[in-house]
Amino acid sequence: MHPIHPMVVHFPIALLSSSVLFDLLATKWNPEQFRSASLYTLLLGLGGALLSVISGHMAEEAVEHTSVPEQALEIHEKLGFATFWIFAGLLGLRVTEWLGWMRGRPVLTIVLGVGAVIVLFVASYYGGSLVYDYGAGVILKR
Repeated sequence: MHPIHPMVVHFPIALLSSSVLFDLLATKWNPEQFRSASLYTLLLGLGGALLSVISGHMAEEAVEHTSVPEQALEIHEKLGFATFWIFAGLLGLRVTEWLGWMRGRPVLTIVLGVGAVIVLFVASYYGGSLVYDYGAGVILKR
């Protein structure tokens, strides 16, 4: 199987992290511009995260019958899903603000975003561990 998952995961990691950074910057400088940048990077990052979840499922199918521990795969998978849904919730919060159903709450947005980035980084750590500690997806040629 072609290694699509490791090719696509880096984009949502960068975009979703940047989205939260833009929200943080919006508290001090150019709030409208940075909030707008945050929303666009959040949308692009979620699109990439969806591709990562789908390709991760395909990659799991390819390595689940190897020597990679099932528990390590499950932890990474659950953290990946949690990351996607927390950022989707952040997008939902931003949409409700945009529609005027809720007044903007920058502190809530930042707290949720920082929490989501922490989960994202932990999921990324476990993904790296799957490759570097267990050799998931690595083909050794002699």
